[in-house]
Amino acid sequence: MLALIGVGLFRSRKVKAAEDFLLAGRRLSAPAFIMSLASAWYGGILGISEYSFTYGLSNWFVFGLPYYLHAALFAVFLSKRARHSRLSSIPDKLEESYGKNAARVGALTIFLTTMPAAYLLMLGKLLAWIFGWSYPTALVAGTILSTVYIYFGGLRSVTGTDTLQFVLMYAGFVMMVIVLYNNFGGLEFLRAHVPRELFTPLGGQAFSAVFVWYIIASTTLVEPLFYERVYAAKSEKIVLPGILFCILFWAIFDFMTTTTGLYARALLPADTEKALAFPLLAQQLLPGAAFGLFFVALLATVMSTIDSYSFLAATALGRDLIWRSGKRNEQKVPTFIRRSLFAATACAFLLALASESVVSVWHGVGSVAAPVLLIPMLSAWSSRLAFARRLVVPAMISAGLAALIWRIVPVFGDCGYFFGIEPIYIGLSVSLAFYLIGLRWNRLPMAD
Repeated sequence: MLALIGVGLFRSRKVKAAEDFLLAGRRLSAPAFIMSLASAWYGGILGISEYSFTYGLSNWFVFGLPYYLHAALFAVFLSKRARHSRLSSIPDKLEESYGKNAARVGALTIFLTTMPAAYLLMLGKLLAWIFGWSYPTALVAGTILSTVYIYFGGLRSVTGTDTLQFVLMYAGFVMMVIVLYNNFGGLEFLRAHVPRELFTPLGGQAFSAVFVWYIIASTTLVEPLFYERVYAAKSEKIVLPGILFCILFWAIFDFMTTTTGLYARALLPADTEKALAFPLLAQQLLPGAAFGLFFVALLATVMSTIDSYSFLAATALGRDLIWRSGKRNEQKVPTFIRRSLFAATACAFLLALASESVVSVWHGVGSVAAPVLLIPMLSAWSSRLAFARRLVVPAMISAGLAALIWRIVPVFGDCGYFFGIEPIYIGLSVSLAFYLIGLRWNRLPMAD
């Protein structure tokens, strides 16, 4: 904790201008780009613990493969174009293509979806478990320790701490997999002690329960974290190979976490609290110093995402929503973001306090965010196929509300989704309908 805060505050000394605070001066080197993006986008370690313990190898087919595919699509088709534009955020692109109102809707959506509630939930559970604190106390401590340096250094501090956390998270899991293999053997041991269905792509679930994550993973194409790191990169030449290297690192880390989840299922009681399967396994297996390293790896994995997403949420609220609506003095941007950081972390704290399942938070956020941003943002990069300007704001609002209502109504009725249809399909259908109408409208004489 002291090292992270020290690195964050040390990096903040180089913040001289608004662009230093917002985008690290657009001077992010290739190693910093790769290590900060790889660590920041892999924060859901207790969600992975929960899912891999329950469904085994399906973890790779749900939280691995679909995200690699969409990250590769972003790298190949969007990364260089985004860096070349020299914009600063997704709302900047929405304003450039569709106007201020579209940018405001996009900013509000990003604020709501980047608040790191799921990750604060994980950090709170970890700290409560290791120190014996109450969950609210652990949540307060985790929130402060994960965000204090952002206030001073912005993205420059975030990328510095994320680089350190990258080293810690990989060191801990490499050690864990080696110890597990040496102590218990490999695949033969797992097959003898883990239910057979956990070695299948579905993990005993229905096909639809897995397939929906391939649609949710499409949010990678409009992932604010990707755009932020691409805009901050030193050169557009590093963004494509940089993201491809990140995919390799994510695949390696997914191999280690899925393997650890299978060993946890083999070695721990069936009624184990699934979200804490990783630390419980480590406590049972590892001696003191090794257990300490592994626990630090868990903390680093979560905290690298909390600081990145807290900064994204504060930027969306402070710069892209509030600052954008007034007189645009660039030098005031850090002030607006710093003030908004308190609101973002407070909202995330309250949501984490009320949430139980990490995976359910991911599912809910992804189901609403994708319909709002996906089609308008992707089409904005093509002048010929862009969303009709006069329809884009109604489409974004209607798609988001349709997905949200479809998701929450069954909660009050204590039943499943209507006709078994996931909310994301409803929202995307609404957005697509507006888009197709707009394409036809654009051909009319009075079109934009």
